[in-house]
Order: sequence, then C-alpha cells, then structure tokens
Amino acid sequence: MSQYPDQVTVLTKKVPGWQEFDRRESGVLLKIVRRFHPLPHLKYRQLLKIVFPLADSIRFVRKNQVDLIHAGDLYPQGVIGLVLKHGFGIPYIAYCHGGEVTQMDQRRYQHLVRDRIYHQADAVVAAGGFAQKQLLRIGIPESRICKITPGVDCERFSPRSPREDLVRRFSLQDKKVLLTVARLYPRKGHDIALQAIARIRAEFADLRYLIVGEGPEEARLRRMAAELGLADTVTFVGHVPIEELPDFYHLCDLFVMPNRQEPDGDVEGFGMVFLEANAAGKAVVGGRSGGVLDAILHTQTGFLVKPKDVEGWAATIKLLLSNPNLCHQMGARGLERARAQFSWKSRAMQLHQLSREVVQATRQKAWEKAPRVSSPQTS
Repeated sequence: MSQYPDQVTVLTKKVPGWQEFDRRESGVLLKIVRRFHPLPHLKYRQLLKIVFPLADSIRFVRKNQVDLIHAGDLYPQGVIGLVLKHGFGIPYIAYCHGGEVTQMDQRRYQHLVRDRIYHQADAVVAAGGFAQKQLLRIGIPESRICKITPGVDCERFSPRSPREDLVRRFSLQDKKVLLTVARLYPRKGHDIALQAIARIRAEFADLRYLIVGEGPEEARLRRMAAELGLADTVTFVGHVPIEELPDFYHLCDLFVMPNRQEPDGDVEGFGMVFLEANAAGKAVVGGRSGGVLDAILHTQTGFLVKPKDVEGWAATIKLLLSNPNLCHQMGARGLERARAQFSWKSRAMQLHQLSREVVQATRQKAWEKAPRVSSPQTS
C-alpha cells in the first residue's frame, strides 16, 4: 500500500464472512463500509432497493473529498456512479466482465441503462478479450477501454504437497483426482463433467471427483451423479473458506470446469479458477466459451473443449489422466505463465495509472472551463 498511498473507501454489501475479511484487510489507507445485502436478481421489483445504497453514497461524497469512483458492477454500482458524476462532477470508472453485457441483451429495458453507464464512464476496465469485444459491439470507443485481466496470488496458490488430513478425509490415497471449484450454477457445466466421467469410469477405477462450491444446482447434480452410478466417485465438498481453498487445488491431478454460455446470456467472463489451478502447478481443462480463452492457453497450459461435447470432454480427461508427464508439463507451463503475466502487482500498477489519468483529465477539463479573471489594464 505504501507504493500507492491513495486513500480508498469501499462502499459495499454484507456477504457471508465479511467481518473476518474486513478485520484482516482494513487499514489506514483502506476503509470498508458495508450496509444492506446484495440484490437477489435484477427484476423490476428490486429496483427501488437501489435508493438505499445511492443515498449512502450521496451522504459520503458530501462529507468527503472524492476524486474518483470505481463502479465494480452495473447495478447498483454503475447507476450510482452515473448519478454522482452528473450530480457532483465526480468521474467514474466502470468495470465489465462480459457476462453482464450478454445478459442485458436479453432484457427489454435494462440494456439501455447498461449502455448509458458504459458510455458515460470516463473509462471502462474490461476483464479480458471477451469483455473488450462485447464493449466494442455495443459502441464503446476503443480509446476508453482498458483491458486489465484479474490477477492471481501466486504466493497463496503455489505448488505444494497435499494435506494428509484432507487426503484421509476424502479417501484419496492412491487415487486420481479431478477437481472443480465453482458455484453450482448451470453455466459452470458440472453436469457435463459428470457425464464425461461416467464414460471413462470403467477405465479408471481409482478416479475421484471433488466438487467444491454451493449453489442451486446441487440437488440436481447429486441426483445425476447417483443415476450415472457415480455416488462413490463424486464428493460434494460444499463451501470451503477462502484461506483453505489452495489446499484443495493441491489434492487434484487435473482441474476441470466445462463452462458454457446459457440461453439467458450468462457466461464465464474470465475464469480465475483456471489461473489459480495453474498457479498451483495443475493442468486445466475449460470450456471454449466466453473469457476462458484468455485464461487458458490451448495445448500449453491446458485444453479448451466445446462446452457441451461430452465425448470431447471424456477423451480430453482420459488423455491427461493417462499421461502424467503431459499433465505435469502443462501444469508447469501454467505456473510459469501465472507468475509472469498475472501477478496482482502488475494489475495494481495498471489500475493506478488509469486512475491517475482519469483524475488528471477531469481536473484539466475543470480548469479549462473555469472563468478567467482579466488582468487590470494599466495606462
């Protein structure tokens, strides 16, 4: 933080585990203020709830000197940024992951608000090439788009031996282990992974599949696993605290997530889990969809497979499990790439530079618009 001595206040919502996170991360230069809870969805009846965080934000900017607003999402953050810019002259940077663009395409009116938020932003941070293409498609000038992909903490996610207690807990001794870390949502593709595993299960009697995460798909996925005869192969781990997450990457031989785009436009904007697995020295297999094309170098750090091609997924998983050397080589290449190209330090430098440019440009415009006082004429 001493490298960038800016004072940052995060106005956000209360989510599970927020108290411990805030105690750990808050300091002199970073203050986290939480009120209310995230909106469950973006249907019309939720719109009035934007009033409360908007009022909080207005009170804050009236009491504090704010040079720049970072709007991490469209609703309500982007709307708030738009209002504060027009009401108080504070510039804002909007963030785009890509999925929010494709999802809003399916809505009758929300895409109009989306476009206004992005068009009025002083800069838009695209989380990858997919997000960048979506922004260009809706008419955002390339000059105002800054591509900054997510980073990975290569100190936390690094190659280590598996924890023996976890190996015993999940009975993984002498097993080949597949892992998926993701919320149990349709676009994560757990169902495709289960079908692919069922096709190769007879050839890999020692195969185990760990699913880390929670979500509305859990009941359906449990039924599917049972119907496919995978009850003894698949373990639904559930929620894992963030500080323990690296330990689960260490358990696996291969990381898989058959991400896909859903009919409602929901899509993987980048896929940080692939970089986390690479940083732990693991090869990865992901769906050729959305922003994952930035996260995985096909045939180098892992493989990209058509999202719903069950046979393709089965063949790819079989190839890697049957070739430990290939798996190791891809994991090593992924580790090298994660460390060289996706450090948080480099992301901080990019974002800090962009923030400075936006603030300086805003101040320059204000100076140019300021009335000039004529010098008194002397005789």
